[in-house]
Amino acid sequence: MSEKTDSQLALIGCRADDTNTRISYDCCEYDIAVLGENDMGLGNKIMQVGNYTLETLDFPKYNHSEISLLNMVKLKNKSSNLLVSQDKHSTPKTDIKRKFIASGKHRAVDSLFNVSKISATKSEFNSALNLKIAAYDLIEGILLTSEIRPMPIHEMYQLRQLEVRKDFINEAIQLCIECLGIERATRTIINRSYKALKEILKERYDIGLLQSKIEFLVQHGLIADCYYYIGKLVCNHLEKKDYAYQLNYHKLNSLALDLTSDYENINKRSKLIKIYCKNLLKN
Repeated sequence: MSEKTDSQLALIGCRADDTNTRISYDCCEYDIAVLGENDMGLGNKIMQVGNYTLETLDFPKYNHSEISLLNMVKLKNKSSNLLVSQDKHSTPKTDIKRKFIASGKHRAVDSLFNVSKISATKSEFNSALNLKIAAYDLIEGILLTSEIRPMPIHEMYQLRQLEVRKDFINEAIQLCIECLGIERATRTIINRSYKALKEILKERYDIGLLQSKIEFLVQHGLIADCYYYIGKLVCNHLEKKDYAYQLNYHKLNSLALDLTSDYENINKRSKLIKIYCKNLLKN
């Protein structure tokens, strides 16, 4: 692939982190960023190269503020070995910290925005959905302000490994886990959610890859992680949709996200989410 382009290629994602953390699973792809103008004409695409699953990701307006590129390993052009690193992008630690914190606070604002919808009359039927979206946003905010780049399939692991120095962060994580309903994770519920997810995300170019990851988690007994991952994928999709779209697919969304209708609990937790978002923004 690198022989066919003058674009700069870089390995990113969990595979780029493996030299330090060994966080990737066997089901994880190799994310290849195409930096700057893409002369390959590929766009975002999944491909198989030997035993490796690759996903090319366009970054046409590449700049040093992209969180997902901070750990990138540039790849040698004109070489058949895609996985030989050329050099690592180096950014001053103070700049990296500032970028992570800014991104984390942005996600806290997103969480506040979504949780504020719960009090809106027209969103009564979507209260449980908005609470879950807000909880995922807050978790991302917590990881980012801790200088950890969130990776959907690995986020439960990242939370378990997180060194928490402030009590309110621990409390916020526990609240988010409760909002997501992780304690309800069973193979039966995951099977039902998985079927709904395949329908909701059927148009995605990477649906086959997402399915293989879900099946990997189930096969390896990572049930809580799988429940979290399915919810994250669906919430990421629905967060970009308007209220009418969400309402039209309410039943399917409810199955995919294992939504409950305990509005008293939802309202109570939404108020707590607001408090923790504001604490994260202040600290």
